Amino acid sequence: MLKPKTRKTRQDSEGKAAAIEDVRKEPLKRLNANVPASVYQQLQIKAAQEGRKINELVNTWIIEYLSE
Repeated sequence: MLKPKTRKTRQDSEGKAAAIEDVRKEPLKRLNANVPASVYQQLQIKAAQEGRKINELVNTWIIEYLSE
């Protein structure tokens, strides 16, 4: 018996990819840092211009620092 064709949507694929990534993730720990408000504002602007998240930038910087 033939299965009925189902149409995969982009949202279905993205949802599955996100679920798989969640399973593979290492548990996270929260890190807080105090920075001057003006510096934080500049960081927000630059991250937005690059289409990146501050969290992503900070993680990249920490990994680079630890690999030295």
